[in-house]
Amino acid sequence: MPRKAEACEQKKLFGGALILMPATVFSKIVGLFYKIPLIAIVGVEGMAYFLAAYHVYSLLFVLSATGLPTALSLQVARSVAAGKPGAVGRVFAVALCLFLTLGLGGTALLFFCAPTLAARLAMADAAASLYAIAPALLLAAFIGAAKGYFQGLGHMLPTALSEVLEAMGKLLFGLLFALWAKKQGMPVPIVAAYAIFGITAGLALAALLLTVLLLIYRIRQGRLAKGALPRRRAVLAQLLRVAVPVTLSASVMSLVTLIDTALISGRLQKAGFAPAVAHAMYSSYGNLAVPLYNLIPSLLTPLTLAMMPLLSAALTRGEREEGKAVLASALRVTALFSVPAALGLGVFSEPILQLIYGGQQEAIALSTPLLTLLALSVLPAALITLTGSALQAAGRTATPVVAMLCGALMKLGVEYLLLPLPQLHIYAAPISTLACNITVLIIQAIVLARALPFGFFSGKELFCTLLGAVLSVGGGGALYFGLRGAGLQSRWLMLPVLALVVSLFLLLALLLGAVRREDLAALPAGERLARFLQKHKLIK
Repeated sequence: MPRKAEACEQKKLFGGALILMPATVFSKIVGLFYKIPLIAIVGVEGMAYFLAAYHVYSLLFVLSATGLPTALSLQVARSVAAGKPGAVGRVFAVALCLFLTLGLGGTALLFFCAPTLAARLAMADAAASLYAIAPALLLAAFIGAAKGYFQGLGHMLPTALSEVLEAMGKLLFGLLFALWAKKQGMPVPIVAAYAIFGITAGLALAALLLTVLLLIYRIRQGRLAKGALPRRRAVLAQLLRVAVPVTLSASVMSLVTLIDTALISGRLQKAGFAPAVAHAMYSSYGNLAVPLYNLIPSLLTPLTLAMMPLLSAALTRGEREEGKAVLASALRVTALFSVPAALGLGVFSEPILQLIYGGQQEAIALSTPLLTLLALSVLPAALITLTGSALQAAGRTATPVVAMLCGALMKLGVEYLLLPLPQLHIYAAPISTLACNITVLIIQAIVLARALPFGFFSGKELFCTLLGAVLSVGGGGALYFGLRGAGLQSRWLMLPVLALVVSLFLLLALLLGAVRREDLAALPAGERLARFLQKHKLIK
């Protein structure tokens, strides 16, 4: 019976993750690739204004709408697990009021303080972009509430649909607005503002979709018995108890990213670089290298979103074995994605950048060594997200905050000291990121091992994953650079080599035992796949 329950929890985990994964992949790829034409339209300098405004928005977004969706999903999941479905509506109503209040406050702050904020970032021309993205905070707050509600109920499809619509709106509106502004002969800062307004338009579309889905679901839910309703003040207190630490944890790194915007440019100029050169270096780092580094950890977000309510509900019911199964599967999948991706980015940084940004040779030359260094931080970043979510589900909400603060201090200290050095300059940014991630991960892993002493992950599985990644990426690298040395210089050569590396890694992961049978069985139609692979001795 316990094994049956574990299998059920794993099916829920992977079912929810698989619903979100395609939408997340689509939205992240759109977010990555829509910058290619934007850079051509707006220019590297204009994208510096775009990025500066987006970092300010990200910090305010974290403060107003990041921790609360997590708190809402956990509280909804706990209410359902405790057999109190009637409390779900009250929880959502209280949370929605709080979300909208914070979102409106963030929008007003960003709108009225745009010139001051732009001046503080040493980019006065970014004020127009701040005005354009200000309404996005209110929209994002509402979207966060709706997503948290549905995720707590175990319904991942609304989140997936809204992410796809938001990405499509951002892509289409951002490019159309930027093209129109450039054709009108507007200055670069205004063109950048029109480009970033696409984010606001995309969020508006997603908010409209979620409003319709909420109305439909709430009408159906209204037919259920309400039961005893918790007091609004108690609901608010519980939401804040979880949301505040989560928000503080996330806001630390968003604040650090924002400080980076001013620190990198200012310290580079102090080292002797002209302002235009410093802005170009920062833009190449932030617009080309960092999005690729962030891609894998962000693609694993669906796994953590699906894991948190399941782990929290299992711990609420006292079912430790089910909680262990959920966390162990999530850790195995995280390693399977992150380890080969980190090695691949490190080995193929230049050809990947050439494949995506082929027309920006100067920016690619600046970004290639930066991306190679950032690749070292991919696995720690993915594990930070997972261990932080597990700690929050286990009630250790203060730990990620403390860990992030320690990591932030480490990052800013390393960056401040190394940026002015002529032999390092911009390379201090990825070095400081690695120092930060290792610091955070060590703290969170130690506390998680004490909070949930499950023995949930095997070092053998991690070794097998690493071995498979080294063999597949190493073989692909030898093939790629061998063909390049033989005179085949096409930027598209990376595509078949990448397909070969992925196929080889999947085969090696099965042969070496990095994937368990229960992981495959938890997938849709996974039992059939597991039997087939077992029959051909590709899995135990």
